[in-house]
Amino acid sequence: MGVVYLARDTRLGRRVAIKVLLTRSSGSTEDFLREARATASCSHDNIVVIHEVDEHEGTPYMVLEHLDGANLRQFVRGRKLSPNRAIELIVPVVRALVRAHDLGIVHRDLKPENVFVTTSGTVKVLDFGIAALRAEDEGEKPLAGTVPYMAPEQFQPGGADHRSDLWATGIMLYELLAGHHPIDPLTPEQLLRHAYFVDEPYPRVNEALPDLPLRLAQAVDRCLEKQKERRVSTAAELLDLLEPLVVSHGPRALQEGASPYPGLSAFQESDADRFFGRGTDILHLIARLRDHPGAAVVGASGVGKSSFVRAGVVPALRASGESWEALILRPGREPLEGLATALLGLPTSRLPASQAAADHRDLVEKLRESPGEAGRLLRVHAAQHQRQVLLFVDQLEELYTLVPDELTRRAFTACLSGVADDAAAPLRLVVSLRSDFLDRVGEDRRFLDDLVRGLHFLQPLPPGALREALERPIAQLGYTFESDALLAEMVDSLAATAGALPLLQFAGTKLWEARDSRRKVLTAESYRQMGGISGVLAQHADQVVSALPLALRSSVRGVFQRLVTAEGTRAIVDLADLESVAADRGEARAVVEHLAQARLLVVQNKADESGAMVELVHESLISGWPMLRRWLDEGRDEAAFREQLRAAAKQWQARGKPQGLLWRGEAFEETRQWRARHSTRLPDREQEFLDAVIDVGTRAQRVRRQATLAAIGLLIAIVAAGAIALVQIRRAERAAINEAEIASREARRAREAEEQITQQLELIKQEQAAKAEAQTQVAQGKEDLQTANARLEKALSRAESESLIARTESKRAQDAADATEKTNARLAKLLADERARAEKLEKERRKIVSELR
Repeated sequence: MGVVYLARDTRLGRRVAIKVLLTRSSGSTEDFLREARATASCSHDNIVVIHEVDEHEGTPYMVLEHLDGANLRQFVRGRKLSPNRAIELIVPVVRALVRAHDLGIVHRDLKPENVFVTTSGTVKVLDFGIAALRAEDEGEKPLAGTVPYMAPEQFQPGGADHRSDLWATGIMLYELLAGHHPIDPLTPEQLLRHAYFVDEPYPRVNEALPDLPLRLAQAVDRCLEKQKERRVSTAAELLDLLEPLVVSHGPRALQEGASPYPGLSAFQESDADRFFGRGTDILHLIARLRDHPGAAVVGASGVGKSSFVRAGVVPALRASGESWEALILRPGREPLEGLATALLGLPTSRLPASQAAADHRDLVEKLRESPGEAGRLLRVHAAQHQRQVLLFVDQLEELYTLVPDELTRRAFTACLSGVADDAAAPLRLVVSLRSDFLDRVGEDRRFLDDLVRGLHFLQPLPPGALREALERPIAQLGYTFESDALLAEMVDSLAATAGALPLLQFAGTKLWEARDSRRKVLTAESYRQMGGISGVLAQHADQVVSALPLALRSSVRGVFQRLVTAEGTRAIVDLADLESVAADRGEARAVVEHLAQARLLVVQNKADESGAMVELVHESLISGWPMLRRWLDEGRDEAAFREQLRAAAKQWQARGKPQGLLWRGEAFEETRQWRARHSTRLPDREQEFLDAVIDVGTRAQRVRRQATLAAIGLLIAIVAAGAIALVQIRRAERAAINEAEIASREARRAREAEEQITQQLELIKQEQAAKAEAQTQVAQGKEDLQTANARLEKALSRAESESLIARTESKRAQDAADATEKTNARLAKLLADERARAEKLEKERRKIVSELR
């Protein structure tokens, strides 16, 4: 009906699509404009937006939103989808039909080519170009539609109505589930037979898919009833049938002590039923993972990266109907050890306890020497269990804040690159990273390139999503906010706050604890008492600290200072190390337990059960709690020194405590001064290292002092001997004066010669330096040229591949168009033959009647 161009709206600075009508007959122009304006009035998230409808020099056109993605046929590529995924793609189509049918608009040509899936996962219905306003007296109208998706009534002029769209929806849903059309093989003869023999039932979906859920099979079959009176009556009714079948956030029963909000703790996979506001982001990332082996979720602190993957992406993958297994880890201080632990924990890798420790050490070394081993083990596991594996590395910034050794960091990132090196493999890698650490990834160029191809920037929740995240969790439990004004005030406060998600969850938890159970509402009075969004976190932390005895508050300060790195991020610290901040270890442990119960700290046992690790519950404490910021400002220098001391002591102990790794010179002086200023208790390893540094430095000072005294005694002896020799020296002095004058003249000559030689040497050094710099530039130029050539060859190869794919797709499209044209021609011929035969029979009937008369 038209041709579509990509264009730019220069007034509003946006890309758009312009559809221009090909024919200029008055009838087609009138229909085009009427139908386009009707569709433009149909505003819906799942219907393509029409910005403008007009004509230019007699040629009608309409301006539509530009969409990036693929139509449904291209998106699915003939695959059989899981029931849940198929419903997820069809439900938006049905929602669009509900809206259109309410306005009296029938699509008439619904098919996979007119359903578009954007790169963000949104489903849009396109091309209402042959739709018509449904009226009481439609009268005779020409046939319209695409034969494989036309309902039986569409083969009769004027027989189409809104139920014809429901037939096409049933065909598409059948294709998504079974991977082929209900009529298989799809031939013109079979299509005609089913179109004209309305009493013959259409193929039932459970014949092709006997294991399909009964309610879904019944919904598909009701769409494909040939007699439209027996078909699903409205799009709204079909929507009611399909929506409950989507595996999503269903209602749950309120358990004793349960809360719809997780507080400051990050969402886990088990919290999927109360995680809201990120639906579009989840669809976008899942769509990206279908075509890319790796993705990086990057965003500011507090934006909810961990929760997004754990409670959003992972449950969505599991609900897709495909078999997914998620492996989750954090780098920590020993990233290779953590990765080895996770790999050995796989069912295919589990070993007897007697072998586990030795094999763990061996695997760590193997990962360091052969990073591809991580990907190999995961591929073996995926193949043996016939499933796909998602490796999620949470809080990748720990690799740069907690791991000082660059070789260890590069070995770990090389392992991750080996996991995400093949889009065809059943492995996917997702990492979460604070945006201010993105440049640190550049130390491993290959890993950076891998991440850049799959970057997903997680933006702060917009007001609408914040509202959903507040309302939906309590709505599942039958609760509401006391007033819309209270909800709007909370949303406005959160929208203006950095790191809003943890504050939202914590404020929601506090409001839930103070809820009015009788009226089932969260009240404005409770919100005022807790100090609003801005005061809830700081108020809670202040209350927790003030509830402790005065004697313990200095220990609390020491605990929090050690749990923040010099870069201002969370540190993971051994519980045994934190116990040294107090005079009594039991006292320190009691402080940590108290802070953990108050949800300010998280304590987790180590994988080998050798102790526990402690960290802040969320980074928003660092920026949102004034008392902690003051403690950190006061102890910033100490924190930086302690971080250096911790790293040096660990390396010293790991290498057998060699004296060569002990600090000397200026570092020793700084250590001695710091020790004199601070009486802070240190962990055993750090204290031993500090004592060794001071001991070695003190012994060196003692040796230098003894050497100085010996030098003074020697000087006295030299002075005495000099006095004896003084007389003899004076006698020789006169003779020496003459010789000195001669020597002076020779010295002047020597100095002049030396200066000339020095100048010549300087010129030679400058020439050598210039030559070396030129050689370096030449070598760098060669290296840059080789890199550029490699990238060019890679780009040319990719371009050739994409060109081949484009030519193949173009040929397929042309073949499909030719086949459709031939089918329509054969159909038209058959219809003409049928009409001719009918007319001949009618003439013979009339002739017989006439002869009988």
